[in-house]
Amino acid sequence: MQSAYAGLNFIKAAFCPLEFNATRLGNHPLYRRLRRDEALAELEVGSPLHYPRQFTYTNRNGNRRTGTQIITAPFGLAPADFDLFLGLFTYLKRLPEIPKDGVLHLTVGFIANTLKLPATCQADYLRIRSRIFRFSYAKYTNSAFWNSQTQTYDLVNFGFWNIGALSLLTESRRPVELHLDRTLLKLVQQSPALAFDYDLYRELSPAMRRFYLIANRDGWNQKNSSVFLADDFTIHQIGYSERPELERLRLQKLRRLLSEAEERGFIRPLDSWKGYLQVTNTGPAAGRLAVRWSRGPALRTKDAKTTASQMGRIEDDALYAQVGEIRDEVGQPMNPLTYHRLLSKFGRELLQKHVAVILAQKEQHPGSFTKSEVAALVDRIQHDYAEPDWYQDLKRAERLSPFEEIQPNQLSMEMYEAFFRDAR
Repeated sequence: MQSAYAGLNFIKAAFCPLEFNATRLGNHPLYRRLRRDEALAELEVGSPLHYPRQFTYTNRNGNRRTGTQIITAPFGLAPADFDLFLGLFTYLKRLPEIPKDGVLHLTVGFIANTLKLPATCQADYLRIRSRIFRFSYAKYTNSAFWNSQTQTYDLVNFGFWNIGALSLLTESRRPVELHLDRTLLKLVQQSPALAFDYDLYRELSPAMRRFYLIANRDGWNQKNSSVFLADDFTIHQIGYSERPELERLRLQKLRRLLSEAEERGFIRPLDSWKGYLQVTNTGPAAGRLAVRWSRGPALRTKDAKTTASQMGRIEDDALYAQVGEIRDEVGQPMNPLTYHRLLSKFGRELLQKHVAVILAQKEQHPGSFTKSEVAALVDRIQHDYAEPDWYQDLKRAERLSPFEEIQPNQLSMEMYEAFFRDAR
């Protein structure tokens, strides 16, 4: 994945703090509501997150307004969780067709390969599973979400995905079943997105990754960036701590961020400012330090071609990644030619239905195959057998949503009334 996509609405403000202190789910206060399942106890979670951040925009009358984005996550979010979201957002954008039922089946190995993350040991699998788990409980609210269809700024409030099934084995090769939020799917299809260099993005620190996306967005079709109040920018766009006593430290970090961004060619000093920082002398923010820059040569422009195309390689096929986990009589995986023949004859939906059963059988009852795993899959597809009782019981045991009292989408917009009263 040389290039990736980021929804423009999702990079206007930071999703979470730059600091994340992980703890075992088994030590989390909400663990008792999760049936105290020891198979989930090792997942890595953080403190409950309620994270309001603001951004400026121009309304249809040409007036500058302030929008508010709020992220809530009962199990916290780490900066790397947003990278996972970018990867899945890119995957959905590149699919020839969004799944009609809104369900994705993705193995941890496939996710790791897509995001270019290691998946060679139990710790790697645990790390990715934990990111999926944490983000499944995240809630997104935005008072000024740009609707490109109606050309209006709308109030939106939605979750991202629920986990329909997650194997209780950390290093499971079975797919994670993600039930995507309908609003999210609609926004992926309709909302404008930014293409950016994902390989370069991975080289950057969490703070520079956020700056890089903002600089890309602001430099997409114009030479100079928007004007940001410097301290607000460090808090609301980059995600540094808002504690008042850290204001001087935030400015120091911003100067270092600007210096590195210039070295990398992301930005250049604004000619009229002779630098990046200047004290404002007009308006309600008079006397405060502002930051602005010109687009650097390393950023893509609106007319630049990208390599983020639709899925074409078999390595980009999430279903083939699952089929590749099963073996024939001599211990070999199904070859691509056989896979494409089955896909052409029986269709993706039927193949997905039965490969999920075979992978579960391989994990739960490895010695139960009469001939081979591949032969069992072909037999199931040809006869379209019903799901075995043991498999239905397994799915019920693994279904992580709903979790009794904890619901990803239970939060009401009424709690945000103070933030949105003057948003329009």
